[in-house]
Amino acid sequence: MTLRPTAPLVAATIGLLAAAIAALVLQHPSSNAADQPAPAPRCMPPAAGDQEVTVDANRAAVVLHVPPGSPTARRSLVLVLPGAGMTGRDMAAYTGYSRLADARGFLVAYPTASGGRPFWNVSGRQAGKPDDVAYLRRVIATLTGAPGCADPARVGITGVSNGGGMAALMACRAADLLAAAAPVAGGYSTLPSCTPQRSLPIPEIPGLRDEVVPYDGKAPDYAGAVGPYVRAWRARDRCGPRPTRSTSVPGVLELRWRCADGRVVVHDRVFDAEHGWPGERSLRPFSSTLRTWRFLSAFRNELQG
Repeated sequence: MTLRPTAPLVAATIGLLAAAIAALVLQHPSSNAADQPAPAPRCMPPAAGDQEVTVDANRAAVVLHVPPGSPTARRSLVLVLPGAGMTGRDMAAYTGYSRLADARGFLVAYPTASGGRPFWNVSGRQAGKPDDVAYLRRVIATLTGAPGCADPARVGITGVSNGGGMAALMACRAADLLAAAAPVAGGYSTLPSCTPQRSLPIPEIPGLRDEVVPYDGKAPDYAGAVGPYVRAWRARDRCGPRPTRSTSVPGVLELRWRCADGRVVVHDRVFDAEHGWPGERSLRPFSSTLRTWRFLSAFRNELQG
């Protein structure tokens, strides 16, 4: 006897076969290259030496210093902001940061503020004045892209005087892009209220003989005093009440507070320093260049990976 499947059984079998074939197709998609998503383009690091990167056609190009060597991963980046009347190239010569970058293998960028006598708008947005926070955010976005190939999770910022004030403002208004910020001899008297998106590790380096931005602020209201600035960051970072004290470098008292989530606030009182970048381009015995780099390079921005 020959057994013949009934019509309903044939239909059911065909349906099962069709479902099985569809499942196999989903599990093993076509290997045709045209059907595959294109791989993300590899970021090619720039050539070693000083490169000029135009971020805004109305501003001086950012000087990007690239260390020698062929990196196997994206490099960390430090933005170094010059003081009033200085250009990025002036700041490079003043601090010696490029020499340290060559020795440690990181990128360093020197933006210049706008104007004939460059000056950062540390007061925030004001009519007729540039939005320097927005500009520096574009600088970071540019340098973590193809022109610089910097690691977006390891971007730090520092600066001196007016540039130190701008670094402090960036810590408040661009914390989502920064791993840490390190103002030196910063002008804090006109800073707007600070509401960072996330807390940041902060070191602050003042000279106790500074008469331009005095340690205790200027009379009559003593605005810009260093003590209240440091206390405000200790509160934001939820630091412990007592710092550790050290004098590992003669003439410098370091106060270090341990804070929530691995944050740190550091206050280096340089007793014999006037207004400026203590140590200038020297890398010893006390070097603002080496001090800020060591601090900035110790942290990552968890928002950026």
